[in-house]
Amino acid sequence: MPNPTILIVDDEQLIRWALASRLKDEGYRVLEAGTAAEALSQYREGVDLVLLDIGLPDTSGLSVLKQIKESDADTLVIMLTAQTGVQTAVEAMKLTANDFVTKPLDSERLQVAVRNGLEFGSLSREIAQLRRELSGRYSFTEIVGADSGLRETLHMLE
Repeated sequence: MPNPTILIVDDEQLIRWALASRLKDEGYRVLEAGTAAEALSQYREGVDLVLLDIGLPDTSGLSVLKQIKESDADTLVIMLTAQTGVQTAVEAMKLTANDFVTKPLDSERLQVAVRNGLEFGSLSREIAQLRRELSGRYSFTEIVGADSGLRETLHMLE
């Protein structure tokens, strides 16, 4: 995947700056948002992965996660939080977050989470493409024949 786009959503400007600097150095295209409203606006521009803080000033990051997943269930989201409560992590995973990283951020852990998330997304898209190709190639519509018995059998099978 050439130059994936990562959206960093965190109300702390210093954290956004640090993450953006590191991710840009690794070759990623980076977008930033400090509020939920900014995040949803930036997200609509197209991103490959979202780093999303749970604690945002205008709403919960879990609410943003839910809206993103309703818009596109395949969007990759890694939740960031200073809260270490199990309940928060469970709620994020129920909303299908791809990973959960606690603050203070361990840069190696986050790097692995981003790399794994992007790889997962790439593999998921590849599998979906292969399934589409196979379903088209081996569908009943690909069977050629004018015999009425064959047509009737295919109709029953469908």
